[in-house]
Amino acid sequence: MMRAINIFFLLFVVATSAYSSDSIYGSEFDYRNARPASVYFGGKTQTQIKAFCDKDASATMDLSACAQFRFEIASRELGKRVAQIENIMAIGDKDHQADDEPTALPYFKKAQANWQLYRDNQCYASVYEVGQASLRFVDFWDCMTRITKARLDDLTKPNAGE
Repeated sequence: MMRAINIFFLLFVVATSAYSSDSIYGSEFDYRNARPASVYFGGKTQTQIKAFCDKDASATMDLSACAQFRFEIASRELGKRVAQIENIMAIGDKDHQADDEPTALPYFKKAQANWQLYRDNQCYASVYEVGQASLRFVDFWDCMTRITKARLDDLTKPNAGE
């Protein structure tokens, strides 16, 4: 009987550790593979999702989906702004090339890629530092949103502090 209990306990421990490593909270996370928040809110409009997130979200999964939703909005806004800047730079770069001067767009693209790498790594570091807390992915999405909005502000009002 004792041997059966030991085997059962061993199987339980192995199954539990295998399950927890498959959990979103127990494994490494790649936000680029996350399904859009709209999937979680199935069939709801952007306005309905925003209203829910502003008032009614209380479960951990709701809070995480709402945080992701806010990041997706900020990310789309930043994407639009980056595209505008790239278009403006491309026009200016034609003049620079005609005058045999260096172009700006390749450097802007490198800066944007490096900024994104910074943002991602900063937020991953913050979320993994916390450990397996149930709200850590809310914190992750909030971090991504905060840094994305700061970048959007930098690109929208680049000389505001000068």
